[in-house]
Amino acid sequence: MERSITITTTYDKRSLISILSDPTFVLPRLFPPIKSVSRGENSFDGEGRFMTTKFHMHGTVIVRDDIVYGFYLSAGGSQGKGRLIFTFNNNEINLKLEYQGKMEKLSGLFFIDRWFSDFASKLNEEIKAEVIKRRL
Repeated sequence: MERSITITTTYDKRSLISILSDPTFVLPRLFPPIKSVSRGENSFDGEGRFMTTKFHMHGTVIVRDDIVYGFYLSAGGSQGKGRLIFTFNNNEINLKLEYQGKMEKLSGLFFIDRWFSDFASKLNEEIKAEVIKRRL
């Protein structure tokens, strides 16, 4: 499954990279079923429940000119893998999800599209709050 969305922003790339490379900010906002996220220096672990299925997400965050979240998702005895990629172009953020695994069928396109739309519609306000909070 591949999904992508382009989000218009008014924030500078440095601030965006600082905030969007934080899995505790991104993951629960983009994927509402994720209820807790812990992070290491370049890694993260997330836990949640979608419908009746508990899941665990583990991955790494690589920051260059773009941000790449590589992850494994374990749910119901099976595992999937994917990447979440943020690229920046002028006043736009391009967000792309690539995923293969059990949750692909379970979450379906309807939920992913809705989650992406909700994330995009709230992102500028939430980044504004984070810029103030982090004093960027």
